[in-house]
Amino acid sequence: MKRGFSVVEALVALLLTAVALAGLAAAAATATRQLRLARDRVSALELAAARVDGLRAGPRATDRDEVESAGTNFSRTWQVDEDRGGPARLQVEVTWPDGHVVLESEAFP
Repeated sequence: MKRGFSVVEALVALLLTAVALAGLAAAAATATRQLRLARDRVSALELAAARVDGLRAGPRATDRDEVESAGTNFSRTWQVDEDRGGPARLQVEVTWPDGHVVLESEAFP
């Protein structure tokens, strides 16, 4: 009866361990990337909602600004289309290096 492992068996075990660790590292990198994207998207939605609330309260004018949140630079652009006698159409777009979000609403005069 043989005792212990041969060199070939040890190399195969080492190769399988390396492949498994590489897969875990790739999964961790993907999860980190997705979490950062989700964080940025939530920040962008919060920034857009805050601007829409500000536009509803007044004054209403088309403009843009730059905002830094959670280490990411966001650019907000908002447009107001007022219709006589009808609701004003409000649109806020927030862009950042990895994406953009558009939020639309209406407000009565």
